[in-house]
Amino acid sequence: MQGSENSVSQGVIEFEQQNYSPKDLATFGTQVGITVQPVSAAHTVGSNQPNNPQLEASLDIEMVASADTEVANWFWLEGGNNWLYEYAVHVLATTTVPMVQSISYGWAEFDQCAISPSSCSKIGVNSQGYVLRVNTEFQKIGLNGVSIIVASGDSGANGRTDYFCTEKHLNPDYPAASPYVLSVGATQLVNAQFSLKTTPPACKNPAYKCMSGGTEQAVSFAVANFASGGGFSNYAAMPSWQTTAVNAYLKSGVTLPPSTYYNASGRAYPDVAAIGNGVLIYQGGLQPVGGTSASSPTWASVASLMVAAAYSKTGKGLGLLSPLIYQAAAASPSCFHDITVGDNKCTEQGCAKSCQGYMCTKGWDPVTGWGSPNVQCLINYVTQQLDNKLRK
Repeated sequence: MQGSENSVSQGVIEFEQQNYSPKDLATFGTQVGITVQPVSAAHTVGSNQPNNPQLEASLDIEMVASADTEVANWFWLEGGNNWLYEYAVHVLATTTVPMVQSISYGWAEFDQCAISPSSCSKIGVNSQGYVLRVNTEFQKIGLNGVSIIVASGDSGANGRTDYFCTEKHLNPDYPAASPYVLSVGATQLVNAQFSLKTTPPACKNPAYKCMSGGTEQAVSFAVANFASGGGFSNYAAMPSWQTTAVNAYLKSGVTLPPSTYYNASGRAYPDVAAIGNGVLIYQGGLQPVGGTSASSPTWASVASLMVAAAYSKTGKGLGLLSPLIYQAAAASPSCFHDITVGDNKCTEQGCAKSCQGYMCTKGWDPVTGWGSPNVQCLINYVTQQLDNKLRK
């Protein structure tokens, strides 16, 4: 397995027979004033049906194409009842794959076999065994230089299996809680500013006011009608690269859920965040959408820029990004816009009094991770680290 043909590439991974329209992708680029690289036949995996586009796939491919506009884009559709195990094995068995891959799908960690019973029966495991086996496959993918980026979920710390917070525990989302992915939460802008230097066609539409800035917070049900997923894995131990940051959060004095609701020694997520509310896409027409499904492919495109900086010096990808991200946050905090306001107590159905969750605070937190990216700072950090390594 290797990256795209002697170059950096980025792509989205789709399930549930999600399709996109190449025409919509091109129109999106025109509407928002960026150059969008079309997805070639060689970079299409699975049977995309361009005349039957769906919202998820349209959102994913348009967002992944939006930050790094120079590299090849991929559209990878796992068909039928295929789920994470089949995807991972498929990637490992394929000679040429995108170096950066975004997944905007997930489900409760404890309930993985409900997504695709055939996937679990194929390898003879229950949901816990499934998670551990897929984690192993993800680890192999990272060791091959490929970076996997995953949305942290849209129903807070309680998750979609407990919309009304009746259970006495929180429900980590998977694959967001895998130690071998970069997990991405969502933010929103309040106190919006509207002073773009140039106005792309989409922003001339009277129905949409395009923001130039504002105050960034964790997404909230009150504004975005969802809350960013985050918490602690019940099956995967906390990796060494995040223990300092996570323990600092747990000891910070911030209000925490009851200790019996979560596994404080598990892999904590998300790692980072990006805007996930009021994002304009084009699917048969302009429309605003939201979700960590927008944040993950956006971060994947940022990661592609980081990978490009590394590739220019080493000819290789970066693989698992999380250790690098935590290292960068400790050494160069300005590489992230720290999000200190918000929580993930609500679900997509609202905020019952019984709902528990986590609060944002200074530094890393299980709502927005380290925060949203200062892109040039991260590129510079990667370049600097490699320069130092090459000089030794």
